[in-house]
Amino acid sequence: MSALPLPLKTMCDLACEASLLPRVRMAIAVVAQEVFRETADTPGYPLRWNLAKTVLSPTQEQAASMMVGLIVSPALLAVAAAADTTDPAAMAAAISDEQLLDAIRAGWNAVSGVAPAPAVEAQQGTT
Repeated sequence: MSALPLPLKTMCDLACEASLLPRVRMAIAVVAQEVFRETADTPGYPLRWNLAKTVLSPTQEQAASMMVGLIVSPALLAVAAAADTTDPAAMAAAISDEQLLDAIRAGWNAVSGVAPAPAVEAQQGTT
């Protein structure tokens, strides 16, 4: 297993960074609206739609609970580590809005309970 790019304490500080929380709340609402525009034949749509309905107006607590998963996502963890600081506000500022939205989009299925596609289906979709 590879070493983490940041110590757990630093990741925890970033996940608790007050300046990042409002941005996470807005990004969750943006992605929820995107899910509402998906067609019903989107894989996992009922679960995806239900999560969107539930978090459309994300509470502080919902956003805070999702923040931990966002911070440890490979993309955001890499951005935070590249900031070359342990200051949570500086690391949060290094994360762009688009990177934040992409991390939420990437984790939406897991949070909503949609199981990953079996490897056979995934391979058929690429051939």
